[in-house]
Amino acid sequence: MNAFSKILTAAVLVAGVGAPAFAQASDSESTTGSVRIIQPIALTKVTDLAFGTIVRPASGSSVITMSTTSNTPTVDTGTAVIVAGGSKTRASYTVTGEGGQTIAITVPASFVMNDGGSNNITVNLVSEAATDTLTGSIGSTGNFSGDGTLYVGGNFTISNSTVSGNYSGSFSTTVAYN
Repeated sequence: MNAFSKILTAAVLVAGVGAPAFAQASDSESTTGSVRIIQPIALTKVTDLAFGTIVRPASGSSVITMSTTSNTPTVDTGTAVIVAGGSKTRASYTVTGEGGQTIAITVPASFVMNDGGSNNITVNLVSEAATDTLTGSIGSTGNFSGDGTLYVGGNFTISNSTVSGNYSGSFSTTVAYN
């Protein structure tokens, strides 16, 4: 190798080592956007929670229950008596929304009924379900499963010292898509 070739080779090597690597200054990637549109969920009250007329026990206490499966209240403990006739219903609602979608059902643990004065009865609430999948499929209107109705019941305790009167109160039931 002659001197010129050696100098040229050395110069190329030095230039290659000392030269910066060419970095990519930009890059791109294709991304897709998507969305699923569904119809609004709707909750419509059909009936209120009505326990009817109760005769308080002569002594001690009684637990009165309205289940989610029947419009007939029961005396679970004690000697209270449920008077025949009058309005007795579990709370009921229709639920509609996008078919096939899962919903969450929320009711408070309890609510207070008041006689318009200083006397209260606390009602413990229970919903027939905490979640449900609406009937049908995407693109169709779905209903609450089973008979299409959501039911809420509850229970309360009265005693021989519970003051006579008409007691009422309210609570909110909420449904939402999961």
